[in-house]
Parts: sequence; C-alpha cells; structure tokens
Amino acid sequence: MSVIFYNSSLEMSFYNLILHSFNSFFYFTLRVIHNTLANLFFLFMFFHIFRSWFFTSSNNLFVLTTGIAMFLVSCAIAFFGYCLPMGQMSYWASIVIFSLLTVVPFGVLILLYLFGSFSISSRTLSLLFLLHFITPFVLLILFFLHYNYLHASLSSNTFKNDFLDLTSFYPLFIFLDAFIVFLFLTFFLFIIFISSYLFFESANFLAFNTLVTPLHIYPDWFLLFPYAALRSIDNKLIGVFLLIFILLFFFYSPVINSLLTRLTHFYTFHTVLIYLFFLLMFVGSNPSVYPYSFVVIFFQFILYILIFIYFFLLLFLNETF
Repeated sequence: MSVIFYNSSLEMSFYNLILHSFNSFFYFTLRVIHNTLANLFFLFMFFHIFRSWFFTSSNNLFVLTTGIAMFLVSCAIAFFGYCLPMGQMSYWASIVIFSLLTVVPFGVLILLYLFGSFSISSRTLSLLFLLHFITPFVLLILFFLHYNYLHASLSSNTFKNDFLDLTSFYPLFIFLDAFIVFLFLTFFLFIIFISSYLFFESANFLAFNTLVTPLHIYPDWFLLFPYAALRSIDNKLIGVFLLIFILLFFFYSPVINSLLTRLTHFYTFHTVLIYLFFLLMFVGSNPSVYPYSFVVIFFQFILYILIFIYFFLLLFLNETF
C-alpha cells in the first residue's frame, strides 16, 4: 500500500478529518445518495438526448449547443468526483485520463503542474475537489440558458412563435410529470435500500496502490462509450481526436439525420446510433481481448463509414443547394 507524506500540520489535520468522516455512518449514507443521484442524473440525461433525437428537430441551434455543453460539463464533473475517493480504480483511471494531456504542446509541463509532483498528490486532490465544487455552478448557468432558449421559441421544434400550437399544461402534463417523478423516487429508494452499491466499483473500496495496476481499467458506465473509442486506437493522438469526435457526435448527429431525411427519407439513423452506443458500452466494460477486440475492429469500420457519410453529405449539399 502506498504512503502519502504530508508537509504541514494543516494537511495532516485535514487528512485526519477525512479519515474520521470516512469511518462514520453518515459518510457512507451521503456517499451512496450522492453517487446514486449522479448516476440517475446521467441515465435521465441520456433518455432526454435519445428522446430529442426522435421527437424534435435540430433547427434550434442554441438549444442543441447548450444541451451538448451541459452534457460535456456533466462528464467533467463526474470525472472530477470519480477521482476524489482515490480508490484503486479511480486512481488508475485518473492516471489514464490525465496522461491524455501529453498529446498537446507542453502537455508534460501542464501535467506536472496539475499533479504538483511526478504523480497524483494532495495538490491534485485539492484541485479536483475545487473543480468538482465549482463546475456544478457552470452547469446551473447552462441549464438556465438551455431552458430559456427552449421556451423563447415556445417549442424545441421551430424558430417561430406560433401561438396557435400552444397547449395547456394543466391538468394533463402536470399529472404526467408527477407520475415520472414518482417513478424516479421509487427507483431511487429501491436502489438506496435494496442495492446500495449498485453503481459502485468494487476496486474503489481498496486503497490505491501505485505498484499494482488493475487488469482492466475503465470509468463509470456513462463514460464507457468514449473510453472504448479511445482504447480502440493504438496511437494516443489519434485516440484523443477520436474521443473528441465521439463526444461531439451528439452535436452533429441530428444534422446528419436531417440531411439523410431530406435526401433518402432515412428515419432509422439514430436507432443505429443507439445500438452503437450500447455496443461501445459493452466493449468498454470488458478487457481488450478476443472476442471484444474483434467487436472494436468492427466498430471502427462502422465509425469510418459514418464519418465518410457526414463529410460526403456536407459536400454534396453545398454543391446541390
């Protein structure tokens, strides 16, 4: 087990305070509630994104942009919080993600500054805790922008304020929303009291060991699909570009769908994307060995076809229209 050295009595007292809270009952209660709510938040966010693919259009660019920005900020918040417990899995996952900074110019110096040492130290944890606390306020600002842009046009489907299409919120929709809230609370209480550690990784209950690398390093379930894409490429630089491409795919996939609809009336594009999303989650949660490595190769061909379709349609539509 690795040993952390502290340079001041203040850090030592802070470390003792963490140990005292870690051994208390309310610490685990709050940790289970916080982790469960965060995972359910991502679950409903994916439901919301998938629903917007099928029931709304991509005409309202501000709504689409703020929504994707909310998703990216939420992923950053989840990563900062995932690294804080410094368990065996979160430590090595943070090492993998932070090492991606080495592909940018002066990335090694940036990484050394973030670590405050040659590896993750108490300075890194303090920085991660600060970011995990501040970035939810950025998410709150993006939420109000998203909400404002959505209702400024009275709909997510059009730019025009068509008052003839307005419907009354009460009483139908308020009962529908109350029923959804009731289902959410039921599912939440079921997890809290029946399966408290459903969203926890077992390796994170072990203290991190810098000398022992886990056989399979992977993040939480909602970050498995970009992680699988990153892991499918041997070159780190190309893998980072592919990671960014997958994350931003939520932004321009509605554009591709609208282009395909205009050309061929192909309405099942997003259905294929959802299948690929679950396929990537399955591949990312398993080690990179056969037969999962073969699935990754198959996915690469599918991804290259989607990239080719995207740029081909952009060129074709610019020349046609």
